[in-house]
Amino acid sequence: MNIHQWKKHINTVNDSFKKDKAIHNQWNVHTEANLPKFNRDNSIWALDFKYYGKDEKAIILVGSSPSLKNDVKYLRDIDDVFRIVCANSALKFLLKNGVKPHYCICLDSDDIDIPKHLDCDNKDITLLANTAMSPRALDKWKGPVYFLPYYSIRKDLIIKIKNKLGKMIQGGGNSMSCALWIVSVIFNSKTIIFCGNEYCFDKVKDYYADKNASKQEKMEVIYPVKDILDRDRWTQPAHYSYAMWIEKCCQDLTPGGFFIDTSFGLLGTDVDSVIQIMKMEDAIKKIRWSFKIRDKLNKTKTEEERLKIIASLLPKDEPSKVYHYHMPEHRERILQLARG
Repeated sequence: MNIHQWKKHINTVNDSFKKDKAIHNQWNVHTEANLPKFNRDNSIWALDFKYYGKDEKAIILVGSSPSLKNDVKYLRDIDDVFRIVCANSALKFLLKNGVKPHYCICLDSDDIDIPKHLDCDNKDITLLANTAMSPRALDKWKGPVYFLPYYSIRKDLIIKIKNKLGKMIQGGGNSMSCALWIVSVIFNSKTIIFCGNEYCFDKVKDYYADKNASKQEKMEVIYPVKDILDRDRWTQPAHYSYAMWIEKCCQDLTPGGFFIDTSFGLLGTDVDSVIQIMKMEDAIKKIRWSFKIRDKLNKTKTEEERLKIIASLLPKDEPSKVYHYHMPEHRERILQLARG
């Protein structure tokens, strides 16, 4: 897909979206019904600087694309260094495979599928919920809930939401792009892994790890693309837009942020120096090692000791066998963590 094709079809989608009175009415109705639930304590902004400095955690953003089937086994064994934020469409798949995420993010106002996605053992999971979510879906949630001031609604409702929850947050159109903004800007975590975020699919046209997790949308417009491994794939204007938004966001947050993709899809194709591409098992090992070095550096009392530790890493500064991964960027991340 070239940029002219993308613009043409994304404009068509946006125009259709603006004219869809039913969906806007649904957001207004849901928001009005949910208004009594909103307050400053359950605003997403109450989590400001949640994982900052010495409290930093590596955030794994879990989408629901087919690559998740390969990575889910590694998510079972993560330790306290990590936090998992999943899309609602990935929640049941993770639970079925023995992984309990720390957070689930849901932007969709759908009254049919979303209540099914959230009807599960969720009492120990925190929901990051769009203010226009279906009340039926919210009734399914037993764990903590923090609300995102998001989506297009009437001006009077926007004012009420701002008064109750604070300023509106940014997003890129889907759960994972919005989650990236939340964890990088609000949580203030600097280390982020993308898992199950391919934004392209094979000739079978399946792009869910578990097709039962969500309805299979109709694909009226698809385009051929090359993924990060130069394989022939297909994408849609919306998926391409999400990938572009995430790449731009990662670019804007670099230096300072450290981004890894384990999906081997579109992410990193245009910013390969910003998003490191590696297997999930390698990403987990590298980040665990980084945080251990950070803790060691933070415990040193003199700059001389810190320099000795950093110098001891130099012999290990060799190219990794993992695609696109090499130690200089990793060492820079260690220094960033140490400064934090």
